[in-house]
Amino acid sequence: MHPDNRNRVYFVVVSRRGDGTDPFCWEIQRRRQAMGVKVSGSGYRSFRAAHDAGNKALDDLLDDLSRAAEMNGGEP
Repeated sequence: MHPDNRNRVYFVVVSRRGDGTDPFCWEIQRRRQAMGVKVSGSGYRSFRAAHDAGNKALDDLLDDLSRAAEMNGGEP
């Protein structure tokens, strides 16, 4: 787990939409307070593929937030 997400503030939700060939999608959400933007992906063939892609995106998001906090003296 990414060190910035120890308390699981951010998490990935995977859902199935429809019955097409690539029905799975993921979305990153934040507990307690809405993020203000939607971070998501769609068009995955399986739950696992969507989950793995969502977790990769979450790691990237948390890395970006960490870098922004370092540049701003600790404030994201």
